Amino acid sequence: MNRHIWTQTLSKTSAPMWPCPHCKQGVLAIVPSSLSKKETKESKLGRGYDDWDPDWISYVFNAWLKCSHPSCGEEVIVAGKGSVERTQSCDEEGNFEEDWEDRFQPLFCWPMPEIFVLPEKCPTEVKSELCAAFRLFWSDQAASAGRVRVSLERLMDHYRIPKRRKGQNHKYFDLKLHDRIETFSQKRSGAGEKLMALKWLGNTASHQGTVGRDDILNGFEILEFLLAELFEQRSVRIEELTRQLTKKHAPHRAKTRKSNSP
Repeated sequence: MNRHIWTQTLSKTSAPMWPCPHCKQGVLAIVPSSLSKKETKESKLGRGYDDWDPDWISYVFNAWLKCSHPSCGEEVIVAGKGSVERTQSCDEEGNFEEDWEDRFQPLFCWPMPEIFVLPEKCPTEVKSELCAAFRLFWSDQAASAGRVRVSLERLMDHYRIPKRRKGQNHKYFDLKLHDRIETFSQKRSGAGEKLMALKWLGNTASHQGTVGRDDILNGFEILEFLLAELFEQRSVRIEELTRQLTKKHAPHRAKTRKSNSP
């Protein structure tokens, strides 16, 4: 997962190298002259103050992006907010010049690219929740973390981890996600700690109503690794490839025969 591209902004002529949501081979490039911006009412009113500065300006915008892969050409709509940022450049004589540049922060994208590639064998129910988490990433990090938490419930469902348990009074009670993860950890010990960290992230989002963008990206990075391990078994494959290469290419020690002579 390339974390950096999901925190970048757009300009009138360029966009971050977000992957195409359709072919997943090309990257999205801004369609020339497609970006449209409007200054907000509050921003316009601010121009009346004596100490007004260009960095007070705020916009709403929308733009079209298109997949760069020649056989795809998927088009994507993106919308959000904009501002004006001070820039500094150097001329041929080495002198620094200051200027202002419009920058645009996405809040909505459709169809939304996958922030990390979901394994083909990942259950549809888990994919659905994670795609919803991706769509919410820019606009509402707490809601995005909430969908990550729901994806863990769907993952437990996939592995048939019980939702209910019989108590000492012989009546059934619902199990919390915490309990289900602990049960799953008995089968997949390496996954338990990672799943629990993601659950805590979801709890914070639910109880406090806010989580940091970096925290969500951390969660996505953990999920990328975890899902690859569960559904692609990369560690098992790498171990097998290591064994094959070692067997084929490692120098073999010559077998020494023990002498029977005194």
